[in-house]
Amino acid sequence: MRTCLARGEFKIKNKPKILYIFPGPTYRPDLPNFFHRFEMLSENSSGVIFSWTTNAKFKDYKIGDFNFLASLNPGKGLKGKLKLAFFVLSKGFSLKNIDVIVCYDPVFTGVLGVLLKWRLKSRLIVELNNSNLAKALEMEEGATAAIRLKAFMYKLLRSFTLKFADGIKLLTENQRIDLEPRYERKKIYCFNDYVPTHFFQEKAATFGNYILCVGFPFHRKGVDILVKAFEKIADRYPDFTLRFVGHELQEEAKKRLGIWHERIEFLKPVFYDELRDHFLNCYCFVLPSREEGMGCVLLEAMSCGKPVIGSRVGGIPGIIRDERNGFLFESENVDSLSEKLERFLSSDKLTQKMGKESLDVISESFSSKKYCEYFKNMIDGVSIKEFKC
Repeated sequence: MRTCLARGEFKIKNKPKILYIFPGPTYRPDLPNFFHRFEMLSENSSGVIFSWTTNAKFKDYKIGDFNFLASLNPGKGLKGKLKLAFFVLSKGFSLKNIDVIVCYDPVFTGVLGVLLKWRLKSRLIVELNNSNLAKALEMEEGATAAIRLKAFMYKLLRSFTLKFADGIKLLTENQRIDLEPRYERKKIYCFNDYVPTHFFQEKAATFGNYILCVGFPFHRKGVDILVKAFEKIADRYPDFTLRFVGHELQEEAKKRLGIWHERIEFLKPVFYDELRDHFLNCYCFVLPSREEGMGCVLLEAMSCGKPVIGSRVGGIPGIIRDERNGFLFESENVDSLSEKLERFLSSDKLTQKMGKESLDVISESFSSKKYCEYFKNMIDGVSIKEFKC
C-alpha cells in the first residue's frame, strides 16, 4: 500500500517485504548469529532469504516472518556459483510484492540483485562488507596475473551493481571516504554487521588465563604478528597462554612459522553457540589484522565484557575506543602490540575496568537492538519511491 508524503514520493505502508541474498554457505541458520537476526528483524519486516546449505533440513526453514530457502550443496568453484545463481534467479523471479532486495556483496549476490530488481520492480541495497578485497586477495595469493584479473573483474562488477543500487550499506566511515564521487548522490547507510550481543550476555563471564584471537585466513588476520608479540613477553607472564580459534590455522602455522612457543595453542573452528564460551572465559581479545572490513569478533568479545586490542586498519578503529575499552596499534608493529598486551597482563584492575567500558560501548552503539533500528531506518529510507499523488 502507498502512503503519499509529498508530490513525487510515496512510502511503502505496513511491513516491507525484503529479499535478502547471502552467498553462503549458511551451515546452521538456527544459530544465534543468523536466527536471532531475522527473528528480531521480523518485528518490522518480513520476506525471503536465499543462500546455500549442506543440511537438507534447512532447505526450507522458517525464521520469524522470514522464509529461509537454500540450495543444497551446489558445489565449489564456477560450477557451484552457476548452480546457486540458477537457484536464486529461478526462485526469485516467481516472488511477488518484494519491496527491497538486500545483497550481501557487490559482486556475486549484487549482480543477481540487479537482475531481480529489474524483474520484480523492487528497490536494491548493496552491502559492502570488505574494506579492500583486491588488497586482501593479494595478501593471500600474491600479486599474480590471475589475482590482478580477479581484482579487475571485482571492480568492474562492483561498479555495475552500485550503478543500479538505490542504497549502499557500509560497515565503517572509512569506506565512505573510499567511495567514488559518482555514488555520493546514492542513499548511503553506515552501521555494523549484526552481532547477537544479547546472546553473549546471557551467561556470566570470567577472566581466564588465556589471550584469545578468533578468525582466518592466517596472513590477513595477522596471526604471525600476534605470535611474535606474545613470544616477546611470554616468559614474564608464565600463567598466560595464547589461544587461536580458526580454520586451518595450525596447518598454516606449520608452513609459515615452523615452531612456536609451547603456551600457544591452535584450535579448530566451532559452531557459534560453542564459540561463546571461548569469549566468555578469555582474559582479553586481540585482532591483529593486516586488512579488516569491520571485525565482528571484536563486538562479540566486547559483549562479554572483555577489553580488546586491534590493529589500526579497516573498520577496527571505528569499534575500539583507544585507551577507553582497549588499545589500537599500527598494523605489523610487533613491539607496539607487545607493549599493549603487557599493559593488560600486568594489571587485572585495568583489564577489568576496560572490560566494563566495552559493555558500555556495545550498549551505546553496537547492540542487537541498535542494529535493528539502523536496519529499519535503511529499509524505510530506500522505500521512498517516485510517484505522483
